[in-house]
Amino acid sequence: MKKFFKVALLASLALLIAFPVFGAGARDGRTINLVGGSMLPEAHIFFRATQKFAERFHAIYQGEYNVNISLHHSGTLGTEMDAIEFMIQGVAVDFYVISPAWAATWEPTAPIVDAPFLFRDVGHWQRVLEQGGLRSIEETMLRTGIRFLGYGGGSTRQLISRFPVRHENDFPTTRLRVQGSPVHQRAFSAAGFQATPLDFMEVYNAIATGVLDALENESAGFEQMRFFEVAPYWILTNHQVSTRILAFSERRFQTLPACVQEAILIAGREAAAWHVETELYEEQQIIDRLVRNFGVTVIPFDNTVMRQRALPAVRDFAAEIGALAIFDQIQAIE
Repeated sequence: MKKFFKVALLASLALLIAFPVFGAGARDGRTINLVGGSMLPEAHIFFRATQKFAERFHAIYQGEYNVNISLHHSGTLGTEMDAIEFMIQGVAVDFYVISPAWAATWEPTAPIVDAPFLFRDVGHWQRVLEQGGLRSIEETMLRTGIRFLGYGGGSTRQLISRFPVRHENDFPTTRLRVQGSPVHQRAFSAAGFQATPLDFMEVYNAIATGVLDALENESAGFEQMRFFEVAPYWILTNHQVSTRILAFSERRFQTLPACVQEAILIAGREAAAWHVETELYEEQQIIDRLVRNFGVTVIPFDNTVMRQRALPAVRDFAAEIGALAIFDQIQAIE
C-alpha cells in the first residue's frame, strides 16, 4: 500500500514537475509553485512553522516571479520518510518538517540528536546549533539532497509520575516507561530507573493500574493524553530537548532563480526561530494551565547526578553509530 501511494502520488504530480525551473502550471515562465507541510495536524506547531515560512517568504520576496506556496498537513503528502525521499528526488514535495531520526537511512549519525541527556538544557542546545555542532549531519544530508533551512523545537521532555520524585535515590523504585529505542532503555537504566519499553497508547492504563509509575514526555503529550489524571507530578528533569528540521529539497532549490533562493533561506531561518520561541512559550502555557485547572504539581529537580550516570551509555551509543565525534563536540560546548 505504501509503495502504491508513492507511485500514485508521483504519477499525479508528474505534470507539476515537467518544468523544474519554474514549477507547476508555469505557462508564462513566471510562476513557481512550491509544495510543503508536515505530517501532523493543522493546529500542531510543526505545521504552523510551515505557515510561518510561507508568510515570511511572501513578506521578504520582491522578485519578478509569481511564487505560490501550497501547504499540506495531517500526512496528506505522506510520512516524513516519504517526504525525505521525494525531496531527495526533487519531486512532489519541496519542503517539510522532519525529525533527525528519519534521516538515519542516509546519515547513520543523525539519531544522536534525539538521544536523552545529550544536551544539558535548552540554552546548551541553542549554543550547539549556533556553533555548528550538527554541521557534519547537515553536510551529509545536503550531499544526499536535503538542505536544512533551520532548526525548530526546543521543548523539553520531563518526568511524569504518579508520586513525587525529588532525588535520584527515588529512581530504583520507579517503574518508568521509556521509548523503544536502545539508547533510551540503556540511558534510563544507567540513571537508575526500572526502564520499561511499552507502546505509548498503553501507558495511561499501565499507570492507572499500577503496572508502571511514570513516563517521560513533553508537556503537549502530558495534556493531550490526559496523563495528569493518573500521574499528576511534573518533575523537571530536563533530560531531552526536541529538535525538528525545516528541510528543503536541494535538487529543487538549485532549479530556482537566485532571488527565490535568497528569500527561501531567510524565511527558513526566521520560521525556525519563530518555531523555537513559540514552542517554548506554549510549553510553559500548557503547564501553567494544568497546574491551574487540574492540580498538577511541578517539582524542581537537579539532574546533575542523573546525567552523570546516563551519559556513558549515551556515549557508547554514539560510538556504535559513528557519532562519537559529534557527541564529544557537543559536550565540549559550554
